Amino acid sequence: MAYGRSPLTDRLELRGLSVQVGATTLVHDVDLDWRAGEKIALVGPSGAGKTLTARALLGLVDLSPGVVSGQLTVHVGQRKYQPYANALAASTTRRERAFAAIRGEVIAYLPQDTHAALDPLCRVGSQVRRAAPSGQAVDVVDCLRRSGFSDPSRVRLLWPHQLSGGMAQRVAIAQVLARQSKFLVVDEPTTGLDSLTRALLLTELDRLARSGVGILLITHDLRILPDFADRVYFMDQGRFVEVIAGSELPNATSPTGRRLVQATRKIAGGRLG
Repeated sequence: MAYGRSPLTDRLELRGLSVQVGATTLVHDVDLDWRAGEKIALVGPSGAGKTLTARALLGLVDLSPGVVSGQLTVHVGQRKYQPYANALAASTTRRERAFAAIRGEVIAYLPQDTHAALDPLCRVGSQVRRAAPSGQAVDVVDCLRRSGFSDPSRVRLLWPHQLSGGMAQRVAIAQVLARQSKFLVVDEPTTGLDSLTRALLLTELDRLARSGVGILLITHDLRILPDFADRVYFMDQGRFVEVIAGSELPNATSPTGRRLVQATRKIAGGRLG
């Protein structure tokens, strides 16, 4: 079986996610379904709760004092993970212990600033090798090639400071390939990229999805979604206000969806997709 080709049972179910700090609720009772190989997107205005929701999938919401509640269930093959299990994530130690089994191996996270996520004192090849599950050998050159590099043998010898923004993102994708993650959260990956680099990155993410990896994309750039996303979640003020197929994005009906589509059309000269 090729890497990433997952059975249809590989899926993630989020039910009733809420994030509260003091008397303020930042995310309200959010439900999300996500299958391996499926490309979904979270969009909405700044402060809508998109990144907070996505980071909760990896137990990376660190609010003090704060409360995260809800039910997260992840099915991978015959394994079933429930890291929250309706427990409150008030204890950092408890949260880290609960998510240790899925963070990275099952769900990986590609941050907006991939350079900051790389070790500046370690060459690219070593960082890709270290991403592999403990005790498993990995073909670093093959991972770099599959992440979009035409010269992976040269790239593996580079230091992080020698990488452009697009190259750093492809290295992060190579780490996902080495780790054999089933789901990947990608936070604003196209910010600051030129049109060619953006297209190449989306091609690699699409290829990853075709191999069976679930992709969750957080973005403000609606232009890329009609041809990329299977499903789009519009979020505003901590709630999902509309869920729509990516191909139907121009026909969004919620006030938030219509507002974002209209703004995107103004920026893109009437084009969307």
